Amino acid sequence: MSLLNASLVTFRHLTQPTPIFTEVSFSIHPGDRVGLIGPNGAGKTTLLQLLTRAREPTAGTLVTRRGLRVGYVPQESPAAHHEGTLEDYVFDAHPELGPLRQALRGLEARMHEPDAAMRYADLLSQYEAQGGFQAEAHTERVLEGLGLDESTRRLPTPHLSSGQRARAELARVLLTPADLLIMDEPTNHLDLAAQAWLEGYLARLDTAYLLVSHDRLFLSRATTRIFELRRGQVTVFEGNYDFYRVQRAVSEKQAWERYQAQQRRIAAAEQAAERRLRLARQVATKPGGGEDRDHLGRKAAKLARTSRILRERGSRGAEVNKPWQETPMPVLDFSHVARTGDQVLRLSGLTKSYGTKCLFQGLEVSVGRGERWAILGPNGTGKTTLLRMVLGLETPEAGSIEIGAHVKFGYYAQEGEQLDAALSPLALCLAGHTDETWVRTILACLKLRPDQAHQTIGTMSAGERGKVALARLLLSGANVLLLDEPTNHLDLDAREAVEGTLTQFPGTIIFVSHDRYFIETLADKTLDLAAWAPS
Repeated sequence: MSLLNASLVTFRHLTQPTPIFTEVSFSIHPGDRVGLIGPNGAGKTTLLQLLTRAREPTAGTLVTRRGLRVGYVPQESPAAHHEGTLEDYVFDAHPELGPLRQALRGLEARMHEPDAAMRYADLLSQYEAQGGFQAEAHTERVLEGLGLDESTRRLPTPHLSSGQRARAELARVLLTPADLLIMDEPTNHLDLAAQAWLEGYLARLDTAYLLVSHDRLFLSRATTRIFELRRGQVTVFEGNYDFYRVQRAVSEKQAWERYQAQQRRIAAAEQAAERRLRLARQVATKPGGGEDRDHLGRKAAKLARTSRILRERGSRGAEVNKPWQETPMPVLDFSHVARTGDQVLRLSGLTKSYGTKCLFQGLEVSVGRGERWAILGPNGTGKTTLLRMVLGLETPEAGSIEIGAHVKFGYYAQEGEQLDAALSPLALCLAGHTDETWVRTILACLKLRPDQAHQTIGTMSAGERGKVALARLLLSGANVLLLDEPTNHLDLDAREAVEGTLTQFPGTIIFVSHDRYFIETLADKTLDLAAWAPS
């Protein structure tokens, strides 16, 4: 029996005339590992809200198994109304153990009282019998796997950053007894090590789950079914993300073949009908009189009737709509990007610390022209700091930075694109490059829709603003790009578009990313800062 069944579900916001999706149907079964994908704005988060009953469908039915327990991780975790520490908040996922643990802690301060000591002994025995110590060990493993160290676990929940709060919420849901987990972007705020840990944890999990993710490697490893939400419809693919990519290409090819076959049938029937119609006109105008005239008229009418039948026959059958066709990536000519010297950058004996924490020590790197370097390392190892040091925005405590000849840096910051919110993407980019055709080409290559070229940047989503910031960078004439998480907030289509565009860039690229697929596609060299941390 399915855990959840959606039948002909439609949802429309009251303020919008067009539904976000129409008559979508699918089922989720015990043990399913489902990835929900689709472009930004397709309605993925809205669909998750329907599945968790936070919203109700406009039409259709959504049926869940009786007593279904659902755990939900939203994309943006609200501040937890919890007075304890992060670890306490996560441990409270065990509903029967959390209150016992708090009661034991309260009694520990009163152990000098005979009644309190006896009560403590009774509760401790009950706590142990219910698996409290095993739950504590499990909680610790999950928190450690998600990159929450001991000092972070002791932080009061109101003092958590958005990233810490998101990881705490994910840990809590992973520990919550549930039949179905629903997770919206669970790999956000996770470094590479934590992403790999989560993959392993989910692989050992018996609970069914549905997750939204833009991490293609994660989707390939953590899912066995793909639900694609695109243009208001859900298409189900019975395989992981790699299977989906192959199957979608096959489906698109078959759709084009069906459409072209229909067009050939219509064209052939039209040509045959036209030939009969021309012959009918010739027969009708043929000289003659009396009986010959009547005979020719009947023959012409028969030919005209045959022409109509052929046209009708050509249009019979189910109509095959023309498939959607994506504009292919053009060959890009970055003629405005000047050539640098053979050595672009050299870091010698570089050391950087914050307070008592040394991020890296004695770092040695030489970057050549045209190389693509991925800077790796867990959160907090100084990846962004290193980019800022190269730009002169941070100062090393030891070592030197040598910049090669004719180098012009372009910097994409992880937080804050520094874009004029009142301008449109087109106006902003034309301020740095006057060729409007080239500007529009770059914007299109980064999957910015033509109608968005004149939209004010202040009204755009974080993903769309990121595309504009990257476009401005590519148009600036910079020949060395320093990119800090350039695929953040981008959907799968946009990430592939960014990869395709950057692959054609003739200069040097040094980037920080937690997107493993992006790293594998773009990087030809890697720098792991963890290897340069003092032991």
